[in-house]
Amino acid sequence: MEITDIFKFEKFLSVFLIKIVYWIVGILIVLGALAGMVGSGFIGSHMLNFGYGYGDGFSIAGALLSLIFGALALVGWRVFCEFLIIVFSINDRLGALVDLKKSEMNKI
Repeated sequence: MEITDIFKFEKFLSVFLIKIVYWIVGILIVLGALAGMVGSGFIGSHMLNFGYGYGDGFSIAGALLSLIFGALALVGWRVFCEFLIIVFSINDRLGALVDLKKSEMNKI
């Protein structure tokens, strides 16, 4: 992709932007899952201090749920971004087919 393609609207910039946004949101999902795991430790310790729970103060279930939902969020986000990229690639391929058909019509 050249810079002139952007100004002529020959190519979509969206696919490039989707890839950048994918990585940014992916990092945020991982940080959110880690924060959920750490937060579950604080919740467990407060429950222990106030007499609401048993154990060493760390909520293993909360940490596992944060890990599972973080992984599911990453997979779901990846599928959504791939869907968007597929939609834009379909448009590119349709444009290539139209150009091919035009070149065949000019030969006749």
